[in-house]
This record gives sequence, C-alpha cells and structure tokens, in this order.
Amino acid sequence: MPSYEDLRSLACPASHMFEVVMDIEAYPDFLPWVAEARVLTRSEHDLTAELVADFKGLRQPFKTVDRFVQDKLVEVRLLEGPFHFLESVWSFEERGADACRVHFSIEFEFKSMMLGLVASPIFGHACKTMAHVFEERAMQLYRKEAS
Repeated sequence: MPSYEDLRSLACPASHMFEVVMDIEAYPDFLPWVAEARVLTRSEHDLTAELVADFKGLRQPFKTVDRFVQDKLVEVRLLEGPFHFLESVWSFEERGADACRVHFSIEFEFKSMMLGLVASPIFGHACKTMAHVFEERAMQLYRKEAS
C-alpha cells in the first residue's frame, strides 16, 4: 500500500497551518488535483467532506470524515470513493509565536487495479508534494495577514 510521510518546520503559527488544512472548500484554488471540494456536515470535532479528484481528466469523487483537535490534529478517513483505503493525519506543534512543526502522513490504495495503474502515480506524486503545497499556501496567506 503506498504511503508517504513528511515533517517540516514552518515560519508560521500552528493555528495558521491548521486553518489552511481545514479550509477544505479552498482546496481547488491551490491543490492541482482537486477539482471540487465542499463540506457536507460540521460539528465541534469532526466534519464530512466531498472532494472530486482529477487524475489527468479522470474525475473521481470521494467522501471523507475528518476528526480534529483545534490547532493540533486533523485525521482524515475515507467514507466512500475510488479507494479501498485512504487515511491521512496532520499534526501541528507550536514552536514559538511564529513557528510550528507539521507532521503529515498518508496511506492509500485504490479499489480497482486498473484505476490504481492510472491514478496511483498521479496521486502518489500529489501525496509527496502535499505538505509543500500546503506550506506554500500557508506562507502566502500568512504574509498577507502580517502586512
């Protein structure tokens, strides 16, 4: 089963990075493989979301349940979609007023062998760049906020 893990130190508060990860409806603005994203339900510590992944023209909708602890943790698990298994975890550790450490991990497996052959390389690349793309988004927004 493909998996990826990343640990980064960032020059922004953990709360800011948490907000970027939780802003699911903005994903199509900065994640190239996400064509659509919307939050279906939200409560104090979890939400359900529906995303449409675009694997080079092959659009695949999927739903997740995201459990979270404000500014500390986001756990994402598959509810339904083209995956047999999909789970990712973001954790955020404050490292001072304007710094944090972010840990990201993801594991996935497609249901269909054919879809896996087509989409796994694309999704695998997306996973390897995920933390970097979120970091870029956070820094872009954080710089605007600080100005």
